[in-house]
Amino acid sequence: MRKLALILCFTIMIAMIFSITASKETSVQGEDQTDMPAAEAEETQPDKEEIIRVINGLADTLKQEADDSYKLKNYETEQELTEAFEAYVTPELAGQFVDYYFRVEADGVYVFPTETMPWFQEENEYDMINTSNHSVRLVQENENDMVGSYTLVVEMTLQNGWKIQDISYR
Repeated sequence: MRKLALILCFTIMIAMIFSITASKETSVQGEDQTDMPAAEAEETQPDKEEIIRVINGLADTLKQEADDSYKLKNYETEQELTEAFEAYVTPELAGQFVDYYFRVEADGVYVFPTETMPWFQEENEYDMINTSNHSVRLVQENENDMVGSYTLVVEMTLQNGWKIQDISYR
């Protein structure tokens, strides 16, 4: 029953991620958007292993182990939890995740039980589009029995390593 509750929490969390970031899609224009030689473009794109590390790291950070009252077992403070997210997402997005999916009480940090939506599928192909010298957009089209067809759009930027700066779901 507890595992089912945690799976339900993760499902709702991912759904919330998509709803938070869906309205933030913007196009990057200006001097950063220049034509680069192919070799330089490859250097400013994460490889597949890095993409999987970052995306799965975010998912694992969202799926926190909690007790029966939803109090987190591995993080005692908001700062610890925020730092855990910042390994995979920008500081701005980390703050949004913590504010939206968790509540801080005097005795610790609690997760709001939520449902997850479909997520990045490692085995499926995806498109990687350079949006600036140090930013890329991953677009992956998938299908899921529960929701049907969906498109996942993950914006990543190079900030002390590759970090997710935005996630949207269509």
